[in-house]
Amino acid sequence: MADSGNHIVGGRESEQARMILRQVQSLPPLAPVASRLLALQDSAKVDLAEIASLVETDPVLSGRILGLCRKADRGVAEKITSVRRAVVLVGIGAVRGAVLGASAFGAFGVDGDKAEGAFDRAGFWKYCVCVACTAEMLASSNRAALRIAPEEAFVAGLLHAIGKLVLDHALPKAYGKVIELARHECEPSATIERRVLGVDYHRAGKELADFWNLPAALAEVMLLHATPFEELPESENKAMVGLISGSAAFVQTLGLGWSGDFALPPKIPILLPAANIRPPEMAEFGDRLLRAVSDRLSALGLSSVGPAGLAIESIMEATRENRTLLRTVRDLSFAIRGQLAPDQAPVSPEARMLAEAGKRAKQNLSIVTSKTQLLAMRLHDARDRAAAAAIVEASRELESILESAVRGTGGSFHETAINSVAPHQ
Repeated sequence: MADSGNHIVGGRESEQARMILRQVQSLPPLAPVASRLLALQDSAKVDLAEIASLVETDPVLSGRILGLCRKADRGVAEKITSVRRAVVLVGIGAVRGAVLGASAFGAFGVDGDKAEGAFDRAGFWKYCVCVACTAEMLASSNRAALRIAPEEAFVAGLLHAIGKLVLDHALPKAYGKVIELARHECEPSATIERRVLGVDYHRAGKELADFWNLPAALAEVMLLHATPFEELPESENKAMVGLISGSAAFVQTLGLGWSGDFALPPKIPILLPAANIRPPEMAEFGDRLLRAVSDRLSALGLSSVGPAGLAIESIMEATRENRTLLRTVRDLSFAIRGQLAPDQAPVSPEARMLAEAGKRAKQNLSIVTSKTQLLAMRLHDARDRAAAAAIVEASRELESILESAVRGTGGSFHETAINSVAPHQ
């Protein structure tokens, strides 16, 4: 579900909101090499020798650029041992993405403190890389319509939701409770953030963009993504905002990474064409996306288990979340049925939560089905393929049971986004 509300409560910042936003000033400034790369929007004017010299001053960053080079599909990649040659090989766009990623990872960390709350930092970075790769691929395949450089789309996707890290940095325990409440109510995190904290991650991201002196396109993406395309103000960056909104919804629909949002994403066949983006063929695009994400995670210094491993992780995460959602559906179903007369329709908050939890659980089951189908394409052993087929059959049976449980209390399902993009055998 899109969330396009005001980014602060009542349009006025509370003292708590101002305190949270001031925490941005305690973050490290953007690395000099990152600032320089962002200032050079025209790749034709970039001095590669200058950029290589800046990269060479950071051993960790140098290693990541060489790692990107090794991932390049070129026979000479293994022979590249100098940063200067690596920069020439992979291109300024890939270098810009690696440098921005390294700066963001350095400012906030990758793993975080799991004891502080429910924010899954490692899963969140994986989600951001998935959105970045999706945006890059969609920008490439829709270049004529969008006129967006794929490498710029990657950076925008990588940083679009970084405001969540700002909120987690400022108030980790409180933000953990925000995440738990969003999960329980099946709502976008921004809705709960405004209710509990007085400010949402969109506004926090814009504050960080100003502090880091990021380009206007990135600041607009941070502030306005998830706003319906037709409600966006006219701007030279409107296409970029629409692209990132569509890419984020696409990744959430596939269940890749951990976004911190628990409402159903917008329907892809409606969202992408509205932003002048041609929806891709799911099976082929999903396979390429998993490979691209695996390569980028490895090159950026984040753990990667390979394309098949990413698919398995997605299945496991959807299954874990479904345990919680199905318990919620069961408890709410019993509570509502106990309160209703035979001909009475439910109108209580519990009934609304039941419908939302049921739809989210149904979508997760669809994720399990579609990802298992993608995974089955990679399996060669007959027993493994049979096991995958059994998972698909069980998921579809659970979908039917779940739908019956919700309808038994007077609720109903709307068509979920995953049904229109899931691969078919």
